[in-house]
Amino acid sequence: MKVHNTSLVHWLRWCAVLPGALLAGTLATLPLHWVLYSTLGNFAEPYPELPERLLSPFVVSTVFIWAGSRIAPARRIVTSTVLFGAWMFLIGGFVFLTLSGATWFGARLYFPGGGFGPLLAVAGALIGLYIVRRQTRNTSKEEVSASGSALPPDLDGVVKENERNSEK
Repeated sequence: MKVHNTSLVHWLRWCAVLPGALLAGTLATLPLHWVLYSTLGNFAEPYPELPERLLSPFVVSTVFIWAGSRIAPARRIVTSTVLFGAWMFLIGGFVFLTLSGATWFGARLYFPGGGFGPLLAVAGALIGLYIVRRQTRNTSKEEVSASGSALPPDLDGVVKENERNSEK
């Protein structure tokens, strides 16, 4: 990676973090639907919608945070923390609107499953944050063990050169 990170791809990746994370979270509901429909459709007629309504916020929030941090070109833990905060803000707003009796396109907002949807969204966001932190920590340990130094390659060379100059 370049030291100054002025490339166009770098900035486009930063611009794509939020839309890409939202798109990935939304698209993650398709496999969830297919898995639940293929398993529950065999046992119950008609297809029960409650499991999908409860698991969708969990899957969307987990994938939103994970995908957003994977799209970001750098600072993945900070990015996932910011996305986590934005997601908590959205959940808080929707909970407030639902509790205040707001309507959305003429229909009153409600909590599917007695309020477990927002709780599972918070749990999914926490798990997404945990996954990102764990992956980033494992990646940084592998990079340190491969290079033999905890410094980035550009700074590691400068430090070694300064050590050689100070020995003279």
